[in-house]
Amino acid sequence: MQPVEDARTRADACRAQWRKARGFPMADAARHGLAVKLGGAMLEPADVSLWEEEGAVDPTAVPLEFLFAGAPAGIDEQQLGTALSDVVHERLQEERREEFRSQLQKRQESTLRRRGAAAADEGGDDSEEKWRGYLRKPAPEVKLTVHGVFDAGTRVRRVLGCRVSMSPQVADELGKICFRHIFETEEEEKERLGKLKWYEDPFLMCFYSCFCVLATVVLLWVCMLVPAVMKHLS
Repeated sequence: MQPVEDARTRADACRAQWRKARGFPMADAARHGLAVKLGGAMLEPADVSLWEEEGAVDPTAVPLEFLFAGAPAGIDEQQLGTALSDVVHERLQEERREEFRSQLQKRQESTLRRRGAAAADEGGDDSEEKWRGYLRKPAPEVKLTVHGVFDAGTRVRRVLGCRVSMSPQVADELGKICFRHIFETEEEEKERLGKLKWYEDPFLMCFYSCFCVLATVVLLWVCMLVPAVMKHLS
C-alpha cells in the first residue's frame, strides 16, 4: 500500500501546482512547441489546465485539459488526441535531451576546474555527486491517456478541447514548459538565470533599453540647450 500512497501524494502535489497555474497565460514557446498539425492546419493550444472531475481518472494520475482555438471545420477531431500525444512526447524528449547536454557541460566544466586546481575542492565533489544523482534519476515514460475530444467553442469561434491524463512526473515536466514560474524550484530558477546573457534577461533588456532612451533624450536636450545659452551670453 505504501507505493500507492506515495503515488497519490505525488499526484496531489502536482495537481496543487496546476491549480496555482490557473489564470496564467501559457509561455509563447510552449504554445509554439506544442502545436498540433491536423488536416493541414497548425493548431496551437490556447490554454492547458487541470481537469477536475470526481472519479474521472486514476487518483495517482494528473488529468489535464488542452484547448485549441480556431480549429477549422472539416478536420477529424478524433485524431487530435493521437496527434497531441505524439507532440507532447517529442517535446518532453527534446527537453530531456537539452537537460542532459546541460548537465554534461556542467560536469565537464567542473572536471576542468579540478584539473587546474592543486587539489579537488568541495565544489568539484558536489558537482560530481550531482552528476551521479542525475544519472541515477529515472526517466518516466512519456505516456498520455486520451479521455476524449469535445467542442468547447461557440457559434462565433470553434474551440476543440482534449482531455488527457499522465503520471505526476510527466505532468511536472510539462508544467515547467508551460508555466515555468509556477513549477520551477528556487534552485532551478537560480541556475537558469545564472546562465542567461544580459540580452536574454527581460528585466535587463527593459532596463538598458529605457536607459538608452533616457540618455538619448538628455543628450538631445543638452545639444539644444548649449547653443541657446551661448547665443544668450553673446
